[in-house]
Amino acid sequence: MEQPESPQTPIYLTIIGVSALLIFAFLLTGSFWLTTVVMVLGCLHIARHFPSADALVENDVALRWLRRFSPLIVVGIFLLLLATRFVR
Repeated sequence: MEQPESPQTPIYLTIIGVSALLIFAFLLTGSFWLTTVVMVLGCLHIARHFPSADALVENDVALRWLRRFSPLIVVGIFLLLLATRFVR
C-alpha cells in the first residue's frame, strides 16, 4: 500500500526546486540581474503549488502570459548569452 503524502511535502519540494533553479540560473547567466529574471519566471511556475499565489497569477493577464512564455524567454536569454560569448 502506498502511504499518502504529508501536507508539507509540496513545500519541501518547492524549496528544493527553487534552490535548484537558483543554481541553474546563476550558472547559466553569471549575472545577478539575469539570474533574478530567471528566478522570477521560475517562481511563476512554482506558484501553482500555493493557492493564493496561483490565484494572483491566474487573475493577471500579463503574469499568465509570462508563465506561458517563460521557457521561451529562458531559452532566449541562454541563446543571447551564447551569442555574446561567441562574439567576444
